[in-house]
Amino acid sequence: MKDEPVLVTTAPMSPRDERRGRERRYLITMAVRVLAFVAAIVFATGWIRVIAVILAVVLPWVAVVMANAGPKKPERTQPSLYAGERRRELE
Repeated sequence: MKDEPVLVTTAPMSPRDERRGRERRYLITMAVRVLAFVAAIVFATGWIRVIAVILAVVLPWVAVVMANAGPKKPERTQPSLYAGERRRELE
């Protein structure tokens, strides 16, 4: 293990925040599914009903895939650190 400090800009998201984001994406997707299901019931005929039924069927799969997807991997680049002039220390 390296003894180098981790910079805040390169540190990964905390597991708690990462899980909360995945849960939020899942809940939003499932809320859209409920709206699509209601729209499929309200619109008895027409292309709106067809689209709503397709969304109501496909969105649970999409929600699970999105919720199980891990966080995006950040690019492994070195951050640009301030490399200004060093001052002399007192003796």
